[in-house]
Amino acid sequence: MPVVEINDLAKIGQINDVAAYMLPPEAWTLAENIRYARGSPQVLDGWEAVFGTPLGPPHFAIPFKGVAATWWLYTSLTKAFAFDGANHFDITRVAGDYTTGSTEQWNGIVFGGTPILNNGSDVPQMWPAPQTSVTKMIALTAWPATMKAKILRNFGSYLVAFNITDTTFSPTLLPHLVQWSNPAGPGSVPTSWAYGNPATEGGRKDLPDVNAGEILEAKQLGSTMFIYKERSIWKMSYIGGQYIFQFDTFLEDVGILGPRCVCMDVTGTKHVVVTQDDIIIHNGNAVESILTDRQRITLFNVINKETAGTSFIFTNKTKDEVWFCFPESGQPHPSRALIWNSKGGKGAISYAPGITFRNASVGDLQGVTAETWADGTDTWAVDTGPWSQIFRQKIILCAPDPSKTLTYANPKFYQLDAGITRDGVAFVPLLVREDLGIVGQKRNGEWINDFKQMKMVDSVWPKIEGAPIRIRVGFRETVKGPLTWQNYVNFNPATDLWVNAIVDENLPGCGKAVSIEFTANTGASWRLDGYAMNIEVIGPY
Repeated sequence: MPVVEINDLAKIGQINDVAAYMLPPEAWTLAENIRYARGSPQVLDGWEAVFGTPLGPPHFAIPFKGVAATWWLYTSLTKAFAFDGANHFDITRVAGDYTTGSTEQWNGIVFGGTPILNNGSDVPQMWPAPQTSVTKMIALTAWPATMKAKILRNFGSYLVAFNITDTTFSPTLLPHLVQWSNPAGPGSVPTSWAYGNPATEGGRKDLPDVNAGEILEAKQLGSTMFIYKERSIWKMSYIGGQYIFQFDTFLEDVGILGPRCVCMDVTGTKHVVVTQDDIIIHNGNAVESILTDRQRITLFNVINKETAGTSFIFTNKTKDEVWFCFPESGQPHPSRALIWNSKGGKGAISYAPGITFRNASVGDLQGVTAETWADGTDTWAVDTGPWSQIFRQKIILCAPDPSKTLTYANPKFYQLDAGITRDGVAFVPLLVREDLGIVGQKRNGEWINDFKQMKMVDSVWPKIEGAPIRIRVGFRETVKGPLTWQNYVNFNPATDLWVNAIVDENLPGCGKAVSIEFTANTGASWRLDGYAMNIEVIGPY
């Protein structure tokens, strides 16, 4: 009986655009609640509640380093709040509630040491100095009272507004308009938004490609602001002089899926963009997809077209990942995440179902780990955290409605990659490889596949670190024929070296194509570095 050993299990990732029997043995046909790290697939970390009980359902959050404290500003649909690490405060404007209709309307920046929040329905709000528990939000200084903007971004010493409503114009909706302020002095906000005035540098530019849809998002990359419309992408560059900024088309036939659907890659030198039918990465010049053809088709077939605008994307830099959270068919809000490991390259994706949050933000947390010297089990080579640590640049998740019942009861903040459950709820990791036809390897390492021969797998040697798991094998006699699984068998890496794969003689124990599954019914962490199977070729029948 030849022993077939398969390693490099993070080399390819999940592939769905090629028939399983044509894939290299290292590829997976399903990887859920799994990430690729240190060259191997491993169970995703969970998320835990942080920041105590928010004063309202958090739809948006932004960190801000004040003089005396590190604050987190956050918003419900109608109010603004601040958290100083210990207590929550209502900082809603004195004039009353805001009129936001949905999560994706909120955006915000910190400009010149001043936090600014914007929702497109109200005049942008700033949190003026001195920022304290009793300081209220106020209208952004010098902002025209007749104007609203769906997006507000900082670009050097300028503030830039995109997709504008201005009641002094007819029509009032200006979805292709870009307007920028006069430059602000250090530590201050702009003192003028006047345009067409030789005494100021403020200005306006209407992007002419009206058939490309409205402006949905804008994000700076290097010295260029990229403006994302529904079916085109523009570049905004500072040139000074009479015109201040220059506008050029970057891509004429590619646009963005919705607000919040662009983020930096893990190197900070490229944008990752969810388009209407792909996920691309670009550096301002070259563009490529991160998905294979079938992955792209599969993804956009399951996205709810009616609520796709609630999708969002963010970078998990410490894990070399980009997360794209989207609503599946029938879901009003994001319910599943596609996770791309950028080091794995094109197609290195896995999925996390059961998403209960609607937004993500990166910022600083401070705390001390509860782990003691006696508790630690990792070696110095694999332990990723110091014994006493300051939690820098963690990802905070906004969950205004964790139960997803639209009751907005028990709203929470979560910290991503914390714990082994999702706020106390266990999740199931799953790795599946279907339709292996390997019977051995040549001397040069090339795999030998033979789908004409019936094969039996009587034992499996998993290379696993961590908690116990469950393993099962399955068999298929014809291409695309029925797949029949054996029963699960338990494997404990602390005590076991191998498992007997045939545990029920009443179930099929052989086939021309072999499948294998690794899973667990607990949230404990484990990593799979490779596995070997004892394969017996029975014959061509």
